[in-house]
Amino acid sequence: MNILFYGGHYWDHGSWFRKQQYASRLAKRGHRVFYIEDSVSMVRKNDSHKNELFKTKVQKINDNLFIITPSAIFPFPRNPYSRKLYSLKLFSDIKRILKNNDAEDFIFWMNRIEFSTNLKKIKSTKILDLCDDLPFYAKLAGDESGYNTLMNYLSTAVSQSDIPIVSAAKIKEKYQYLTQKEILVVPNGHNINLNGKHELPVPDDLKDMQKPVIGFLGTLFRFTDDELLQKIISERPNYNFVFVGDVESHFPIDKIKNFKNVFLLGKKKKEEVPNYINAFDICINPFKIHEVNDSVNPVKVFEYLAFRKPIVSTYMYSLMKENIANYITFGKDYDEFLHKIDCIVKDDNYTNQVPDEAIEEYHWDNLFLSMLKKIKEVHGLEL
Repeated sequence: MNILFYGGHYWDHGSWFRKQQYASRLAKRGHRVFYIEDSVSMVRKNDSHKNELFKTKVQKINDNLFIITPSAIFPFPRNPYSRKLYSLKLFSDIKRILKNNDAEDFIFWMNRIEFSTNLKKIKSTKILDLCDDLPFYAKLAGDESGYNTLMNYLSTAVSQSDIPIVSAAKIKEKYQYLTQKEILVVPNGHNINLNGKHELPVPDDLKDMQKPVIGFLGTLFRFTDDELLQKIISERPNYNFVFVGDVESHFPIDKIKNFKNVFLLGKKKKEEVPNYINAFDICINPFKIHEVNDSVNPVKVFEYLAFRKPIVSTYMYSLMKENIANYITFGKDYDEFLHKIDCIVKDDNYTNQVPDEAIEEYHWDNLFLSMLKKIKEVHGLEL
């Protein structure tokens, strides 16, 4: 079976998200997967981007996996007219690539709702996997025009998809009204295969660090609670706070970067990430509490749990709905968040008693198989 998979992220840059996890497993299952990467505005292109200005490229990884790198996007990618022109060009390029590879009959799997303007042109089965409440990203940023545009994309994507899937319970609750088809909920997970044996070397930049090491993995961005971080860092100078990942330009990093107990280690190779998580004593998930984050199941949390690390998180509706939530400590406000960290430090027990079966349930292998089973049972498609 041929699967045209609009993932959006670059295939080989940084950590993998659910889109790469699923696309790779579909290919291993024997399907021919044509994975579409990200694109950028031609006026913002830099050396880290793979896209050429006008040429859409295809790379054959193996007999079952092809990576499509679109041309650089038209200027003003958030403008709906510019986006529509780009989508038309991309769709034309893709049809040519599929024809050249004898793959004109395909299933369309999409993570990017912006492509919904082309869905009517696709007559085959369409699967939508919605990982975030994208319209409300714009709404919280005060971009009403962007919100309306994204809501149009999302409404079209959900209503015209044959099999809608979402990553969080809240997304299903909010958008089930857009379709008569049953929306499937498949959470995020982890790809850690250590079988409880965490004998990993401590990274050099953590070797001499005094306990407790409070760790955060991922990008510090606008939905990370900077005020919460400032409070817990400033009030616990004897705790060391380690951040592994990028810092988005919108994040007010000046609030925390000058504290002596803050260590901004930057982005690491995905092969190195397990060593850092394993070296943390406590892991934190400091999202702001609002409607967007209620629709998120952060991958980092499942990775923390796979290493049996104690986790302190802010309240997140969908995460708290998951079976594994019993092994996460939630703080309803800043004071309680800090108190929960203090309790773990006081007990001097940095092992989370999460059972093996709970960790296995959220491994990408098992989530993938569970998703295929749901697709077959609910929607009648066998993949």
